[in-house]
Amino acid sequence: MLNQQYTHLRRIDSYIEPLLKRVLEANKLGICCGTIQIESTSSSCDKDEGDRFKLLIPYARHKVTWDVFFDSQRPELGPDFIFNDDTFLIDTNIDTLCTEVPSLAKWNVNDKDALLKVLMELLLCYKNHQIELLQKHERFKMEYSVLMNSPEIEQEDVEVILLPFGSKPTEVKFLISLSINVSQLENKNFKSENDTAMLLVTFYGPNWNRITPQIFFSKYLEQVLNKTSGLQIPNYPADKLLTDYVEEIKKNIQEKITSLSQILEKKRLFLATIIMCQFGSVLEHDSSEFCFITFLLEKDDFKSVVTIRLPPSFPSNKPIITLHSVYHMTHDRYPFTENLENFKYSPSWTPLEMIQEIFKSLDTQIDKFKLKSIQTCS
Repeated sequence: MLNQQYTHLRRIDSYIEPLLKRVLEANKLGICCGTIQIESTSSSCDKDEGDRFKLLIPYARHKVTWDVFFDSQRPELGPDFIFNDDTFLIDTNIDTLCTEVPSLAKWNVNDKDALLKVLMELLLCYKNHQIELLQKHERFKMEYSVLMNSPEIEQEDVEVILLPFGSKPTEVKFLISLSINVSQLENKNFKSENDTAMLLVTFYGPNWNRITPQIFFSKYLEQVLNKTSGLQIPNYPADKLLTDYVEEIKKNIQEKITSLSQILEKKRLFLATIIMCQFGSVLEHDSSEFCFITFLLEKDDFKSVVTIRLPPSFPSNKPIITLHSVYHMTHDRYPFTENLENFKYSPSWTPLEMIQEIFKSLDTQIDKFKLKSIQTCS
């Protein structure tokens, strides 16, 4: 229950709680992947149950604050709002409001999504309001127009905000959702709607000539792109069009994903080759990320377990090979282990050539490993 989740806040009126609960459960209103948060609650009638609350709503990587007012004695009347942006809806007549926010004009307290629908419609109105403010600045009027004419960008992919609120903003922010193709990654067996990248570009300074770009990834993409050296964002020259910079960023991300896909395929082939060569002796292997394989190796009735780990930079960097004794334990009660260091390796070799050299080295080193494990653990 909502009242149990937010014990530090005033209890919510029982009629209003289901409406607010659906709002706080929504994980995406605009292009931000954040959730709405409730900051405070109060009561219009000095009751224990709150019917007024302050919401923090993610928009353009910024939090807009909206106060929502209900009358708990007459919830069928619907909510009133106070916005922290004094320029929003200051001259709107009732006919325009009914057209732009129909869920408020036809308020239905029995619909659990009623408040969520109103907030979504108001957020769209707020976006259009910010776009209108943008038109007063020739630079951004042109940037937005060119961006909207790009075949890769839809209107719903862009959010803009001018800060601080008022007649003289000092920052203009563009948040742009980038469509990224992750189908090349073979271990990705489903398409999630949250596999997104967002580019935030902030213009400020004299003549808006200072520009700060930032990139934000969904959880999955962040994990994928951080497996190697990550993604370096290029500088944004003041004379470059925003739409050109967006295309450059998308190209960089896509090239990174292509590179990761190629690395993944090389890892898969490497492990598949070992499985073929060591059929019947493989104990364990990574079938999703293809990062390691463990198998039993025997020579002259001496058995050992070999683990081969492939680093994120494989094949540029060679595998890490560890031998584990199945007979000898250290004083800490762990199997005696030793890394195989000196083996020939070249990133340009085929997986079979790499594995052949590894097994040659294992064949020459296994006797030394046997002797050392006996001497160390006896």
